[in-house]
Amino acid sequence: SSSSSSSSASPFATRASAKTSDDDDAAKMSPPTRRETVLLAAIVGLTTAVATTPSHNSSFASEEGRKQTILITGGNSGIGKTASEQLAKLGHRVILHARTPAKAEKAKKEILFTQPDADVVTMESNCDLMDLKEVRGYCQEVLEYLTLSKSGDGGEENGSNVKKLDSLILNAGIMAAPYELSKQNHESHFQVNHLAHFLMYENLKPALFANESASKGPARVISVSSLLAMIGELSLDVNDLDFKNRKYDKWYAYGQSKACNILFADDLAKENSISKLVANSFHPGIVTTDLVRYSFPDLIASKRDPERERWIREQARRIGIRDADEGCKTHVWLATEDAALEKSGEFFVDPGLVYPGATRKQLVESGDWFLVSGEEFLAPQLQFPERLFDGWRNDETRVKLRERSQNMVNDFLL
Repeated sequence: SSSSSSSSASPFATRASAKTSDDDDAAKMSPPTRRETVLLAAIVGLTTAVATTPSHNSSFASEEGRKQTILITGGNSGIGKTASEQLAKLGHRVILHARTPAKAEKAKKEILFTQPDADVVTMESNCDLMDLKEVRGYCQEVLEYLTLSKSGDGGEENGSNVKKLDSLILNAGIMAAPYELSKQNHESHFQVNHLAHFLMYENLKPALFANESASKGPARVISVSSLLAMIGELSLDVNDLDFKNRKYDKWYAYGQSKACNILFADDLAKENSISKLVANSFHPGIVTTDLVRYSFPDLIASKRDPERERWIREQARRIGIRDADEGCKTHVWLATEDAALEKSGEFFVDPGLVYPGATRKQLVESGDWFLVSGEEFLAPQLQFPERLFDGWRNDETRVKLRERSQNMVNDFLL
């Protein structure tokens, strides 16, 4: 990864060009087009994310008696597993999703090895997000479990026969994968990263909106996105979400799916009262988990010797490569902290830090110095950072995405 300029300089002042060296001077003098600046800004942001713990980061301490039930997809590996471990350590019940029961059970046993009292629950159904039929079956089993769980806990009936699901963390995903179609003939990034999660939310609404909960607060839907969503203006096409009428590009496919993650959370926030549901999206950073297996295979944590490569890992942190512990901190904050209930429909880059909206000082203090706050030289003239989102993050696009997604999952609703 490459480092960005200092906080007083703009990384968007020259055109991103594939010209030969003879044309370099002329290229530098050319003003960037809108599309080129959006793409360049997104790439700079993605490749220079800094992994330092923000000064405003809380300890994630849970108040006594506020045990929550939290479902996390992709909870068997990477930041999903680390988030599951931390949530369980705080005393919450974690419903750990994985593609197969065997993978989920293996992760559960590993968590229980270090936390014998952890409350980790796994299902018996397969749930490969590449198959919406499996997602439907998994959701059915989760609802049946929550119904039995409520009966087992006893207590007063209040109009719902399902125990409340307090938080739904939509974490599972793929990145920069070769072109592949799902069981339902959808492009793989679109289905795994967005559509399957859209269906999961729709089918788990009876639990998310159930009345009974120890937390006594609104349900939370947490959508794991990425800074590469900022290329949404270039990559997102709500009329061709499956790349049937355009050339496939693995980064455009990933960027589109991450833009969908933001729009989905925005839509839930717009359509639901904050007293009933809080929905937010966030960027976890560049994390050395199996998510990067297609694009940066040498960075996969499972393939590296942490002791022998201690120095390499330290340098990686400085240029924005996070480990799983660092990468899951916003998962945990959004799922557990009372402060996270104050905002809905926002995009976070760290616990408590909304983007756009953060000041230059806040970004530097949190370690997100590479992001443009709007205070930098030429940023107001270029309309940054709002310009990175305003071409696609709007009501028209979010409603179209919802309508198309709804049509695609209708046959798999419970």
